[in-house]
Amino acid sequence: MQVTLNFLQNKYLSIITTILVILSSNLSLNASELKGCEYRVFNIKTTEKVSAIELLTQIADTCNFSLVIKDTYANTALSKDLLGININNLSLDDVLDLIITDNDLYYEYNKNFLKIAGINTKTFKVDYITSIRTGTAGLDASFEGSSEGGDTVSTSSSTNNILSTDSFDFWSTMNAEVTSILNTGSEGYVAQAPIINQNAGLITVTGTKTQLDRVQEYLDLMKKRLHKQVLIDVSIFSVDLENSKKTGIDWSEFNLQLKSTTKFNNKSRYAATDSSHTFSNPSIDTGLVSAFTDYNHLAVVNDAVFTMSGLIDFLNTNGDTKVVSNPKVLTLNNQPALITIGDTINYKLTTTTNSTDAGATVAEKEEVKSIFIGVLLNITPQITDNEEIVLRINPSVSDFKYSEDSQKQSTTRNIAPDTREKKLSTVVKVQNGNTIILGGLITSREGQENSKVPLLGDIPLLGEAFKHTADTKTTQELIFVITPRIIGPKDNTKTTLKDLGFSKRIYEQ
Repeated sequence: MQVTLNFLQNKYLSIITTILVILSSNLSLNASELKGCEYRVFNIKTTEKVSAIELLTQIADTCNFSLVIKDTYANTALSKDLLGININNLSLDDVLDLIITDNDLYYEYNKNFLKIAGINTKTFKVDYITSIRTGTAGLDASFEGSSEGGDTVSTSSSTNNILSTDSFDFWSTMNAEVTSILNTGSEGYVAQAPIINQNAGLITVTGTKTQLDRVQEYLDLMKKRLHKQVLIDVSIFSVDLENSKKTGIDWSEFNLQLKSTTKFNNKSRYAATDSSHTFSNPSIDTGLVSAFTDYNHLAVVNDAVFTMSGLIDFLNTNGDTKVVSNPKVLTLNNQPALITIGDTINYKLTTTTNSTDAGATVAEKEEVKSIFIGVLLNITPQITDNEEIVLRINPSVSDFKYSEDSQKQSTTRNIAPDTREKKLSTVVKVQNGNTIILGGLITSREGQENSKVPLLGDIPLLGEAFKHTADTKTTQELIFVITPRIIGPKDNTKTTLKDLGFSKRIYEQ
């Protein structure tokens, strides 16, 4: 059926109903359905100004349903004059969308009544932890001392820190963010601050349709990005450099030893620090491996050609290679992953206070402190829109400055040992599944090597003649091999434990 609503100059409504559709034998309608407007199309034209509320009132009278306007915001919006209407062959739902939804209003229609509202309340679910995530990667050694001068005690301290701190409090700024998105100044309605229940992960917002749509879009995008995960596969190698390699591994000789068809590309350079010299090869023609820089070693390797055995073969040509650690860490997008391999060295700090106010009084205060000695790796991934991964990598290495400090102590330490510290910081962007090789952290250690003649060296007094002590010096370079992989709900690829780099004894169980 077709309903034609002609708004004349005196605004009286003339309704002409004609049958335009011949119902097929497969469609049967009862009398109540024929009286309604669900199966009709509308042609509406006006010759002068008419408000939306007048138009809806006429449609309600024609289609025999009740009209309810629930708030003043909706009434104000519908009372504004429409400068012109020319609707041709639209269904009732299309007409209501055109008149109501385009005026930034909500409506509910169920054949018997039409409810229209301008302000609505909606609760959004946001799944995220309530705790504050703080990650600190650092190496520090401190010394504290005190001196007495009469009745005054002064304390001095000095600290050497290498710190990388990440702090993430998801809920702390959520109220301000949602309020700013609600009230951009483009709408006449000023929304109230949202109600946020952190423990339940609920955000309740009251506003117009446009305001709630903006909040919905923002929260959907935020959850999509925050809920992505990255699996970070890390292998840390220690290479005891040979005498001819004391300045570090010569990466200009690095050909990966992966496959006989391996080729190199010098188009993309990543370096920990500036360097004017980069590896190049005259046979370059594909982008399988990005450039290494001499002495500042960072490479990005295509996962399609990389094998760990090829890298180990190359490292063995430079010295004895050992695996320090092979952790795998799963972390959310933009959340730091912290890997530590080493020892915590405790020491006891004693503070003495002297007072002469009423005789000699001595007060002592003991405090146990500690420092970390070893390897610390802080990695923060960020996933881009095109599924690339930006990694901030902060490796740091600390060691005892004096070899005797590394020996087991017979008494409690009363001061922090002297340490040597090295660190590297870089930001790289890689394809999903590509491998980053990071080197250049070289440490030298001096010590003593003791040897003796079996049995004879154990004889009291005379045994000293059968012992030998030699000074030793070792140079060691640490190599970090990092492979990030995106793990997400839209990744339909079936990833096995083998694909993720786990050992054979695990994935064959």
